[in-house]
Amino acid sequence: MGKQPEKKTASGPDKLFVFGLDEDGKPRGARFAEFNEKVVSAAAQMKLASVHPASAAVTEIGMRLPVGRLYASGKAFVPPIRRDLLSKLKAALEAPGDDSHVHQPAPAPEKARAGGVVAAGLPRTWESIDVGQLVLVEDDDPGYGWWPCLVTKREGQVLTLRLRDYPDKGTYVRHIAQVGLVNPGPE
Repeated sequence: MGKQPEKKTASGPDKLFVFGLDEDGKPRGARFAEFNEKVVSAAAQMKLASVHPASAAVTEIGMRLPVGRLYASGKAFVPPIRRDLLSKLKAALEAPGDDSHVHQPAPAPEKARAGGVVAAGLPRTWESIDVGQLVLVEDDDPGYGWWPCLVTKREGQVLTLRLRDYPDKGTYVRHIAQVGLVNPGPE
């Protein structure tokens, strides 16, 4: 006698796809029924890209990914996938005219090939801060220091953040000029 859950179509624009190479260089990927900031944050911590909304080409290939899970702790389960599936997803993203929006915490391939070591998930400028990235935020109570926080939402120059190490302790809302950047490494 409860409400019937809303049915979502397989090709609906609300799919969230997470994929990439983990810290060990192994391909991982998953699909989620809808956009979720916690999944994007967990993916960034795992150094994986999040795509939402996805183009039709990315969605078609992304539907071959296994279903991912988000645990109450805020961690996400993103299973291993075949390397060729990861290659197809990347190729679809790089196709001309692709309108997918990618939250990419990992360094660009050009920088990786150039030999520069760049930490993933660390913005280089205040203007480049995006969801899933790590910044430093001063506590509301002066004297308690600066804390590493993950960006969960950005609206113009206003950021919503949560503590990286204590995700259940609430959120902060700050202007981009009020946060500190962590040095991502050489250019």
